[in-house]
This record gives sequence, C-alpha cells and structure tokens, in this order.
Amino acid sequence: MTMTSDAAHFWAALVSAQPRRVRFTRTDLLEAFGRAFPHSQGDLNLRERLASVLNELAAEGFLRLPKPTNRRGYDHSERTSLPRFVNRLDCSRATQKATFWRPELAFAQDFPGAWHEELVAVQNWLRNRGSAAQIVALRERSMEIFGDEKRLDDILGTKLFAAGRLTLDLLKCYLPTVPVYIEAIDTDQHVRPLLVVENHTTFDTLRKWNQRYRRYSAVAFGAGTAFISSSQSLCASLQSPGCSGVTLYFGDVDPRGLWIPVRASQESGIQISPEHILYELLFQKAREKFIVARNPFPFEANLLDWLPENLRDEAAQCFNRGRRLPQEILSIWDLAGVER
Repeated sequence: MTMTSDAAHFWAALVSAQPRRVRFTRTDLLEAFGRAFPHSQGDLNLRERLASVLNELAAEGFLRLPKPTNRRGYDHSERTSLPRFVNRLDCSRATQKATFWRPELAFAQDFPGAWHEELVAVQNWLRNRGSAAQIVALRERSMEIFGDEKRLDDILGTKLFAAGRLTLDLLKCYLPTVPVYIEAIDTDQHVRPLLVVENHTTFDTLRKWNQRYRRYSAVAFGAGTAFISSSQSLCASLQSPGCSGVTLYFGDVDPRGLWIPVRASQESGIQISPEHILYELLFQKAREKFIVARNPFPFEANLLDWLPENLRDEAAQCFNRGRRLPQEILSIWDLAGVER
C-alpha cells in the first residue's frame, strides 16, 4: 500500500516539530493536523479526517494506536473517537537496520517497524532449530515460534506473506487437510453452482436456506484455512449431475478471508469466484450494524482484486480503519431478498 499525500503531509508536520519524540498526545496530533492543513479549522469532519490519517499511518507501520479495548486510550467526547496518544514506530527502523538478518529474512531490513517483533521471533526460531525442524501443522509451528497457536493464522494474507517474504515452506509447516463436508440438494432439470462457505455458523445457515430455495447444487463447509489444502476434493462434486461446474465462495472480509480462496484456487487449479450477491448483502448489512474496530490491518492490496470491483474500495477503507466484516453479520432472515 502506498501512503496518501494527506498522510505523508501530516506525518511530516508532526515529526518535524519534535523529531526526537516517540509519543505524541491528542493535542500534538490536532496541532500538527492544523499546521498541515491550515484550512481545516472549523471543518466539521476534522476528527474523522484525522482518524483516517492515523489509521493509515498505523497500517503502514509508522505509529501504533492504543488497543481498541483500552477505553482510556481514546477520547470519546465526540462522534469520532481520537486516540489520547500514539507511539511512533518508524524510529525503530534504525534498530532493525542494525540487526543482522538471516538471508531468508533479508526483506526485513526495510520492513515496517510494526512487524519487528514477529520477524525477530522467526529469526530466533530459524537460528535455534529451524534448519533442522521437521514439518508440522501450521498451528503447531505457530505455537513453537510465537507461543500463540493462532498467530500464524492471523498474519496469513498480510504483507509478511507477500511474494518474496515468509512462506509456509520456510517455516516448515503445512495447512492440515480436512475433508470438505458437502450438503447437496436433490437434482432436477436445472444446473447450479457450488458454494463454499468459510465458517461453520454461516455454513449451517446457508445449507438450511439452500435446502428450501435451491440456489446452489450444494453448499460446502470450507473450514477456514483448511480449505486451501482440501479444495482439490471438490472436483467430484463439480462434475456431479446438477452442478454447473462453477465454484463460488463466501467468507469473512479480512485479509485472511480473502487470502484463503485466492490461495485455494492457486493450489487446486479450480477457479474460485466470489458469490457477488452474498458479499454485496454482507457490506449492506455491515453499514447498518455496530462492529468492533481493532488496529488497522496491514494487507496486500492485490488481494482486493478477488472481490467484486464495486466493493474493493470499501473493503480497503474497512481494513485501514481496523474493521473486519465477519460473515456472521448475515443471519438466515437477511437472505430473504437473495435472488433464487
């Protein structure tokens, strides 16, 4: 992702005033915004614009925001909350450049400081036991490297796993193969696409709905990242009577949720396309519902290309604001308007 001119202009105004500081208060942020954009005084959207710029800088690894769960870390006195402080991270890049990175991690030399902790953990693992490690399942390796079995799950689809950076081969781990559970409808004279659903709750909702409304030849449970290694098993169902041979997918809208179908398609050779109508409905309902915001999600912009074109910009804005759209936003009652 490339930083916008507004973010770059604001950052220059902030750090030029006090180049040695590593923590800036809300007052510092507002004053710097005023210096960067003098015509913004009196702008009713000033706080919203500042919050957007801060989220972008956090996503790029220039600063760290307080955790969303830290109520005292934010000023909630107005409609748009602002952090009471931010910590500068780009200063840590000098520390990173002093680190002697292994050849496999040479890219870390100029990587955003926000990922420094994860890269050091990988470096330590490679140095201590990585070269002789046996291949294990992803969560087992994650537990060994980070002490957190879900950490690798969390960073799949982020910049750390872009081309030329971390790979599962480097970490000597694999995504376990779980047989894809498929629930088909009785065949008739029509052919229909097959739908894969990422999570079990929404799979249960859509399989029940499909038994009545018959939009798909079958609904399959992808089981998260397990679908990447098990996607090849769809071939028989795609060739069965009543199936058009088209594979549609519906999952969470977050970096990992987009990475799963993209990677599964690469691994299996099956073209896996987004189910447009469900994603459009998900975005529509998400605009109406409260969703807890987290820290911005660093992500690879090319993952957005998998989504329907009309939803890509909004998805990028969600990631930059720390919002993910879980598919559980949709309930069976929200499917009433889906074309059948």
